Amino acid sequence: MDEKSYSLKKMFRLHVRIGFLVTLVAFILGFIFIPEFETKPYKPKVGNVIIIDIMPPQLENIAKPPPPSRPKMPVAAKSDEDVEARTIDKTNFNNEGRKVPVIEFEPPRFVAYDVPPKPLNLDKVKFEYPKSVIMLGVEGTVYLELWIDKEGNVRNVILAKSFYPTLDKIAVENARNLKFSPAMQRDKPVAVRYSFPVHFKLE
Repeated sequence: MDEKSYSLKKMFRLHVRIGFLVTLVAFILGFIFIPEFETKPYKPKVGNVIIIDIMPPQLENIAKPPPPSRPKMPVAAKSDEDVEARTIDKTNFNNEGRKVPVIEFEPPRFVAYDVPPKPLNLDKVKFEYPKSVIMLGVEGTVYLELWIDKEGNVRNVILAKSFYPTLDKIAVENARNLKFSPAMQRDKPVAVRYSFPVHFKLE
């Protein structure tokens, strides 16, 4: 190492030390002489607001309601029949004049069966096309859900999937006249819900 490079290295170290000391002294003087600034929270200026409630003339001359009457003292009843006559009103079970929908027959949502029900009088029940629909050339299938009891009678018809309003009505009305062989489960007739499609096709 020559003398010039050695002197430069020595001067670099000296400059670093001097810079560090100057920075440290500047920080110390800043903390001593620079005053502290305190931040104050913002307070909105709100003036005094006076609200005067004015009673409308309609409410000025209203008489106060009388105080509630005191409950009567209990009195011993002479007999149990007297208690029932005073406390229990007669119940009227007469439902005349009321139209209350009552479902007399509703099979379970799903019943497993070995032999499905089969229509017995399908040739006699005619799902006829109305002339207005024939002229429009409408063809399609109406899907029904039939509630069939243990004797094979159709007890209720539900429109499961509509196709055309006129054809829906024909399918539902005529399906009520169908007669089925009962569904069998282990050689016993069971009531079931049965999906029944009605196909309308032009010849």
